[in-house]
Amino acid sequence: MKAFILLIFLSSFSQVNYAQEQDSLKSKKPALIQGTVGLRSFWMSTSYWEEFKDDHALGQSAFIQLKTKDYKGFSLLGRYTVFGNITSSNLTGRDPVTGNFNRYEVGLFDVNDPSDKFFGKLEELQLRYNSKKFSAVLGRMSINMPFINPQDGRLSPTFVEGFSANYRPDSKNQFSADFIGRISPRSTSGWYDVGESIGVYPEGQSVLGKPSGYTGNTNSGFVTILDWKHRVTKDMLIQVNHTYVDNISSTLLSQVNNDWELEGTSNKLITGLQVILQHGVGEGGNPDPLKQYKDPDDLNFVFSGRIGLKNPKMIWWANYTRIDGQGRFLSPREWGRDPFFTFIPRERNEGYNQVDALTTYYQRNFLKSGFQVYGYAGLHFLPEPSRVEINKYGFPSYAQLNFGGKYAPSDWGKGLDFHLILMSKINMLSGELKPQWIYNKVNMVHINFIVNYTIQWK
Repeated sequence: MKAFILLIFLSSFSQVNYAQEQDSLKSKKPALIQGTVGLRSFWMSTSYWEEFKDDHALGQSAFIQLKTKDYKGFSLLGRYTVFGNITSSNLTGRDPVTGNFNRYEVGLFDVNDPSDKFFGKLEELQLRYNSKKFSAVLGRMSINMPFINPQDGRLSPTFVEGFSANYRPDSKNQFSADFIGRISPRSTSGWYDVGESIGVYPEGQSVLGKPSGYTGNTNSGFVTILDWKHRVTKDMLIQVNHTYVDNISSTLLSQVNNDWELEGTSNKLITGLQVILQHGVGEGGNPDPLKQYKDPDDLNFVFSGRIGLKNPKMIWWANYTRIDGQGRFLSPREWGRDPFFTFIPRERNEGYNQVDALTTYYQRNFLKSGFQVYGYAGLHFLPEPSRVEINKYGFPSYAQLNFGGKYAPSDWGKGLDFHLILMSKINMLSGELKPQWIYNKVNMVHINFIVNYTIQWK
């Protein structure tokens, strides 16, 4: 019955889109309101090799985004999204072995209220200005920066509230500045002040070996981001980014990517180098070490590199990352995924020190059919899970394998795309593991199947 209702829903939007196209052809006048309607269906399941709690869920979201026609460069934009739990296992129940809650499937809905079967959220509401060299946005908006980004692996990405300005003086340079006062993390139904947003996801352990107590106790009023991209040549890009989190941390990222022509072939050599420096600021969120998000004395270094090949039909690369320094490298998981070259979807290397990660990626494109297959493989050498001062989440060293496929039909399904992800994480730590080091972490098989359908009218 639910599937039938969803089918009717999709059909009705197709009819609206067809009517809009016919009206546009008749009038040939630009609409005062430009609109986008999007549907996302997301199936997720997680199972373990040992006797832990398996889970599954099917979530559905639908958004409508409206934008006014530009008037002297100014326009308004808004986006509202509704979310529904179509069916799922008991996501509010604890694993009987560890006593912990589910980590993955609950993220399809509101992590603060997993029992809520249906809710909505105003994700964007903004005043925009755009000219040839300068653009600005004020209000609720999307964002895609190294440490605050959509992390779009659930039903809805992350959004922020504040002010963003972008300046392009020429074809080679782009400068941007962001001031953020509130954040709506992925997998939540609300908006939070900066300090309140830290701790929405599981906290892990404090450096003292006790459960972290920074949720609701983190004092931070704003985030500023300064970003510069410089196109040296058509194949070489330099990026410098500074992310400052009030009373918590200062993080500087420098990155260079360059593609090299290989004479006599259609291939290009891919290279990349990334250096990150982070240190604590102020009180680290709270003067009490038991309620502190980051130790103000932390000083972390991250080095990440990439080498590979690409052509129109395929991409391959190999990556390496080293996290070192003093204390934990921290970037709130509520705000986005880490920017390291070694990142593999469905896991992160944030919250640690003394990390060595090696990953590889291969992608094959079938250009005529709109089909793409890919695979990730990675080895992540983490400090001992018992070393809480540099292993925040008690995570063992692990190997990760991802296999995926994407299909976007160009003939019969305009606006429709499918995405399948098969993921497994395997423990690499010798000896006996505590159950808390396995559940939600390793020795698992994790499956995602996502269907997106987008309709636009102008």
